[in-house]
Amino acid sequence: MFLLRDRTKFNTDVDLILRMSFEVETDSSKNSVFPSFISYLSHLSEIWNEKGTPEHAAVHMACVYCKGLVEKGDAVRKAEAQALRARVAEAIPVYVSRGQMTPDWGTHYAGQLDKVTERLA
Repeated sequence: MFLLRDRTKFNTDVDLILRMSFEVETDSSKNSVFPSFISYLSHLSEIWNEKGTPEHAAVHMACVYCKGLVEKGDAVRKAEAQALRARVAEAIPVYVSRGQMTPDWGTHYAGQLDKVTERLA
């Protein structure tokens, strides 16, 4: 019972971070680039199973979404990817310093953002 409540809170917290801090529309019916609901939950399960925090999961999803924006290729989506990349890059060191993400994961996601930046050029 408590595990389900904890998982529900985790999912809700991730969604709030994505929407409020990273300005991402997480409803795939309104945002065709964002992963489908099942895919979204699958990604969250990966981080949950690794004992990750909502902040870690939000960074993970933001990177997945940013990559999707770049792959779609139009100018509007690339501009959104660039803005999102900047917000996430700013958040990573904060999350690491607060212990909400390990330094190794912070480095990993910073590297993923660098790859996105290369593709934006």
